[in-house]
Amino acid sequence: MTATWRVGAILNETLADTLRFAAWYLEAGADGLTLMFDNPQDPAIGVLDTHPKITCIPCTPEFWEELGLTQETRFPKRQNFALSNLYRNTSEDWLLNVDADEFVYVADGGIVDLLSAQTAETETIRIETAEIVEPLVAQDALTFRLPMERDVLRRVYADNAELFGPRRKGLVGHPQGKSATRTGIDGVSLRQHWPQRRNGEPMVDKLIGRQDGAFLLHFIGLDYDAWHGKLAWRAGSRGFTVPMTQRVEAAMASDNADAELKELHARLHKASPDVLERLAAEGSRLDLELNIDAIAQREFGDAFTG
Repeated sequence: MTATWRVGAILNETLADTLRFAAWYLEAGADGLTLMFDNPQDPAIGVLDTHPKITCIPCTPEFWEELGLTQETRFPKRQNFALSNLYRNTSEDWLLNVDADEFVYVADGGIVDLLSAQTAETETIRIETAEIVEPLVAQDALTFRLPMERDVLRRVYADNAELFGPRRKGLVGHPQGKSATRTGIDGVSLRQHWPQRRNGEPMVDKLIGRQDGAFLLHFIGLDYDAWHGKLAWRAGSRGFTVPMTQRVEAAMASDNADAELKELHARLHKASPDVLERLAAEGSRLDLELNIDAIAQREFGDAFTG
């Protein structure tokens, strides 16, 4: 039986990034998207709210009040409450909980095939992260690094290995991935990476990843200005490891802050040919020929400016 599925996200991005995100999942065959806008005046609402498969929810003070929160509540808590409420009101078979810079990719078939293939006992699947990097030598394909063990990350990054904490498995962002959860299960709440039962009982889950040809493509950190703009927030919300937070804060406080931060950004998010070769040798590199801008152009035409 073919599964139905909905995408849920709470976001606050540029119009172009929001349209890329929506276009990806529309073309992937989602039965619906529920987009909750942390900025209730987000210009994307006017572009998307008439689309038959998209539900736009402005996160007004009244919206948060209905959930027992305020706009001053820290974002991770607001995100979890909003998505848990969406889960309880989703009629499709599965809810895929992702952020606006995360794109589920399935090499063979599609997301619907992946979900339809799960056994009736499987309550949730968690899709492994593939994190984008920028090659120092330009190439046509997009390149991603996959989670790796500590000995591997030391071989891959060599002198830069200390920047990548062991719990991040050689990534800057999260290695845990994100989850799709079967709907209609009582007592379930959603957290950032996986669902949980409120009574503490474990859920029947399955990890999906390189062995299945399926990945959560995480487009994190490539744009320096965007990365720089979120530094203070990430440092204050445990978005970095403790050593990285200390390094970022020291760089921001220095007399040569911009130069130091640009160098740090390059060490984290760019990759030399040698690093790319080592990633490939360790089985931690993924190259994909994707054009997400072309997908957004097909879906939204002149509304998407790239």
